[in-house]
Amino acid sequence: MKRNELLLEAKITPEVFREFAFFDTMGRQGRWRAPALFAGILLAAACVCFTQWGRIRGAGLLGGVLAGVGLVLPAGYFLSFFLSVRAQEKRLKGAPSAYTLRLSEGGVSVLLGKERREYAWGDVLRACRLRRSVCLYVEENRAYILPAGSGRASLEAVWDRVCGYVPEGRREALGRRMRRRQ
Repeated sequence: MKRNELLLEAKITPEVFREFAFFDTMGRQGRWRAPALFAGILLAAACVCFTQWGRIRGAGLLGGVLAGVGLVLPAGYFLSFFLSVRAQEKRLKGAPSAYTLRLSEGGVSVLLGKERREYAWGDVLRACRLRRSVCLYVEENRAYILPAGSGRASLEAVWDRVCGYVPEGRREALGRRMRRRQ
């Protein structure tokens, strides 16, 4: 290993995975918006129906059905997401390292089993600093997670190294304390 390289063995713990899953799905992709919009539209229609209660026959029943559907379907979506995250967390308990990353001046090298992938720093679309990890997005839907304790370097040292190579417009630190340090 060269002097300027940082070798990290990524062991994804359930806590790290949960944090990443919520950030990526709900935060980055914004998948909470469609169920919230659906609920808002149906609840607004239910309110209109409830204002007609007593004037139009069946308005209260229709309002109740719309409100029920507007609440139950989005709740089912979120419950399904939470349960899938929990199931994945159970699979990760005691799992070996997922992959090994080498951060160098030339870019990021990933060893995934017997497969090796190389990415130049210019290919990194986005770098995110979460509380328990650093995420490097090399494609729109492919990220490598660098959890705390992945190597000899602290998470702050890893983030500082990434910030040295990834342009400011493509990196993001989440959390109040981390934003101030960036």
